[in-house]
Amino acid sequence: MAKTNEQLILELKTKGITLTKGQLKQLDGTVGNTTKSFGLMAAGVAGATAALFAMGKATSFAIRVGKEFEQGMANVKAISGATGQEFKALEQNAKLLGRTTKFTATEVSGLQTEFAKLGFTSSEITKVTEGTLALAAATGSDLAISAAVAGETLRGFGLDTAETGRVTDVMAKSFSSSALDMDKFTNSMQYVAPISKMAGVSLEGTTAILGRLANAGISGSMAGTSLRKILLEAGKEGSKLAKRMGGPIKSFEEFQKKL
Repeated sequence: MAKTNEQLILELKTKGITLTKGQLKQLDGTVGNTTKSFGLMAAGVAGATAALFAMGKATSFAIRVGKEFEQGMANVKAISGATGQEFKALEQNAKLLGRTTKFTATEVSGLQTEFAKLGFTSSEITKVTEGTLALAAATGSDLAISAAVAGETLRGFGLDTAETGRVTDVMAKSFSSSALDMDKFTNSMQYVAPISKMAGVSLEGTTAILGRLANAGISGSMAGTSLRKILLEAGKEGSKLAKRMGGPIKSFEEFQKKL
């Protein structure tokens, strides 16, 4: 332990040494500098300790996130059945989108899992993931719900997974320009999408009609079942509606014209 100024003076006096005023001043400076040195050293130790603690927390967080991602990809693998290069492609896709979107790689792996549950193959999952992330980001929707709705809409209209961007773009646009939202769109499309496909009415045409109905206060399952019935009758040879329209419809353009 370092000696204080008073202790040094007392020790010198016991040895018969008396310091001058100049020597006493010099001694004060020496002890003061020593104290400062110890203070700086203490501050340095404290800073280093804090840095090491922060580093430890960061390392712990990184390990936890890494384990969560590994578990997420394990879920994807188990449900999709992807192996080898297929699984590697899914993993790389999740990491890439985790770096280039607002979502983490772990969240992307969760989205991949949702598509796997819907029966999408590993190559299909890779094609649809980015577009679905864009939809979720634009609408603030939950990733799992976005995956389910985008997947069901693709299937309902018989579209290829390469057209996921088209589906998500139409959804995002309609939600921002009409009274439609994710819930209304979902509850309507589950009834009308397959019939629209059969009647030759496109995704865009069907969504446009649902948007107008939602603006008029008719939405969800009511809009879906009503539009389903209209399209069935309009596309049915010999039905009253088809006769009044001059024959069954074959496309959305024809439907618009005859209306």
